[in-house]
Amino acid sequence: MSKWLASVQSLEEAQILISALPDILDMKNPSEGALGALKVDTVRRIVKLIDGRCQTSATIGNLPMQKKLISAAMINMASSGVDYIKIGLFPDNNLSNCIIDLAETVKRLKTPIIAVVFADQSLDVDFLPLLKASGFHGVMVDTAIKNGQHLLEHWDLLRLADFVDSAHQQAMLCGLAGALRYEDIKVLQPLGADYLGFRSALCLQHQRTSALDLTLVKQISPAIHAQAGTAIAVPA
Repeated sequence: MSKWLASVQSLEEAQILISALPDILDMKNPSEGALGALKVDTVRRIVKLIDGRCQTSATIGNLPMQKKLISAAMINMASSGVDYIKIGLFPDNNLSNCIIDLAETVKRLKTPIIAVVFADQSLDVDFLPLLKASGFHGVMVDTAIKNGQHLLEHWDLLRLADFVDSAHQQAMLCGLAGALRYEDIKVLQPLGADYLGFRSALCLQHQRTSALDLTLVKQISPAIHAQAGTAIAVPA
């Protein structure tokens, strides 16, 4: 059964979710794009607030594919005590070398690293074996351009199922995100991803930069559990 992730943009939002925590509380700055980062001190304060009630994750920003920049950001964010760190993989001629070069830092850090790829950006790299060899703990797919389009408008169920299966064949944690809606749960849950990620579906008027609405948040967990054990036919 897939678990679920909710993204917050502030300590105040994390406090709102204390009564309805997800399986993973994610921290990002949605006003700065798909993987906008919060300040490390803010992440540290949220981690302290959560105090182990659920797992936590944080992004490090929309960084170019340069080992020095990404390594420094990962090390800095790891000091917050967060459970997972998420980094983006963006189209770049240096992408393969960057993943390989990051291996030393990824393997040295005690904090597991999750790579994020984007359904609306094509990567000309067989990235999963590279990620596994470089010590990455997991991979997720998201959308880079936040224009209201949903994950399923970019990748169909067959491609998503193949992504999940390929990640699991590499023994990697796998997540699906990208403007997911409440109604997407019954479609995506049976694919077997380890978690589904939400932000806009939890916000007022479904705007990812708006404030969280606790009523919307409280709808997700029951829906996730209601779909447990269901199955769908994936087109051949």
